[in-house]
Amino acid sequence: MKPKLYIVTAAVVSFAAPLFAQSIIATDNADGSAYSPQPTHNWTPINGGTGYGTWTPLSDTSGGGTYMEGTSVNNAQVDGNYSFALYAGSGSYDVSRPLSSSLAVGDFSILTRFNIAGSGPNLVNLRTGNNTTTFGSGELISFGIVGGNTLSYTDSSGFHTIASGEARGAVWDWNVNFNATAGTYTLSVTNMGGGFADTIVGNLEQSSTTVGSFGVINSSSGGNQNVIFDAPTFTVPEPSSVFLGAAGVATLFLLRRRS
Repeated sequence: MKPKLYIVTAAVVSFAAPLFAQSIIATDNADGSAYSPQPTHNWTPINGGTGYGTWTPLSDTSGGGTYMEGTSVNNAQVDGNYSFALYAGSGSYDVSRPLSSSLAVGDFSILTRFNIAGSGPNLVNLRTGNNTTTFGSGELISFGIVGGNTLSYTDSSGFHTIASGEARGAVWDWNVNFNATAGTYTLSVTNMGGGFADTIVGNLEQSSTTVGSFGVINSSSGGNQNVIFDAPTFTVPEPSSVFLGAAGVATLFLLRRRS
């Protein structure tokens, strides 16, 4: 009997770990070679990274533009040496980034810094499709800072603040685990400097759909009002991990039956 016990233990150990493996579907970074030489301030025509279509400036833009934040600019990047950034200028500026293939289920992560006074919506959102007219077209969930200095989000139940305290100037790590078919999500946010983290569970603004793009908007008009972000990444569970996990359970069941 003892050899069978050892076999069962090995099966559990070898098959349990891969259950959490993720496969990257789309990712980009301002430090990538496609944007070289940095800083490349007009980065929207460049289709850097993998798994994405070209950046899309949206039609409701009323001022401002793009630039690349980094070591030779204001040294306010959120990752590596350089990060993507939007300035609002006399109005606002927003962009969308479409996925090469839409996702029904997955995880989206992004790093942000809101160097803003706080007026207007300064947000990241997940969107169905890639509507080029307005930032909110096809929105499923949005998060960031709206008209103040604390974090907030909007989902199917409306607008909500997050008890982050002063959120401007800090680097925030966001993760959205979404099921666009069921219309559900889990949103996690962490201050990379420490001191605050939160997790929210809720319903997306739509269901029975897919995620086709993410968007970023800066509405804090005026000088030195910048929304900085980087490392936007979509992942999904690896099919092989699901298979191995199921195989591990099946193996354990068979070995128990034989004992």
